[in-house]
Amino acid sequence: MSGYLYHPGTSVCAQPALPETPGKVPEAPPRQAGPRITPIQVVGLVVLGVLLLNQMGLLNLGDPGSALQLLNSELPRFVALVLAITVHEFSHGLVATLFGDGLPRRVGRLTLNPLKHLDPLGTIMILVGPIGWGRPMPINPGEMRNPNLGWAMSSIAGPVSNIVAATAAAAVYGIVRADIDVVVRTYFLSFIFINILLAVFNLLPVPPLDGFGFLYGLAPRPLKIALLPLQRYGMFILLAFIFVPPLQRFLSTFMAVGRSAILPLLEGACQCNLTASLF
Repeated sequence: MSGYLYHPGTSVCAQPALPETPGKVPEAPPRQAGPRITPIQVVGLVVLGVLLLNQMGLLNLGDPGSALQLLNSELPRFVALVLAITVHEFSHGLVATLFGDGLPRRVGRLTLNPLKHLDPLGTIMILVGPIGWGRPMPINPGEMRNPNLGWAMSSIAGPVSNIVAATAAAAVYGIVRADIDVVVRTYFLSFIFINILLAVFNLLPVPPLDGFGFLYGLAPRPLKIALLPLQRYGMFILLAFIFVPPLQRFLSTFMAVGRSAILPLLEGACQCNLTASLF
């Protein structure tokens, strides 16, 4: 459909922006690996990583045992985040493809290979911080049979896939929990926990998150045009929700309500009480 152009610099997760003027949908570039990282960016990422590792005490060579213990304790969270992000981004691309969008396949992102979905800085934050993120899945609503519905469905597919993954893991955990040791149990619970948080957080209707993409895709064109400037300042709005106290309280309430809505489904799948283990 004319007027739905993909711009790789404006999409996060599955949220491309509308163009200022309608035009013909351009051909997507053949199989690109994503934005190139310049040497200075690599140096900056390495320096940032070293500083964060030093702050966490992992560079204390005088006590390698404590560093190794900390790494082992963080490994379940790291594995869970990498897997959850991979499922999340792949689902965006899969649903977009089902609607006729060939861009995810052309750029090599229609895969469950985690390396295709990891962002360099986001991966560092997974390793050393409480959060992390993956590379946005590029989609082109202009190639879809129903651009508005396809846009909305490919956006919501990420959070839904995390809920499905958490439910499946909870069901398996319910079957095997009596026969597994504490280490394996930690991996199960970390995967369930991370998927819940990733799903609920991305449902927040704030750009560049998927909740906004879902509503934006279903909105009529005049409302899309009115909301378009929000995408430009989306990251600043999101940071405000994370760091400004009144908005922090709203975000905490939103997350708590979302968790409360999802947990009964998971506890029904595993026939066990997950609330005490996860939160």
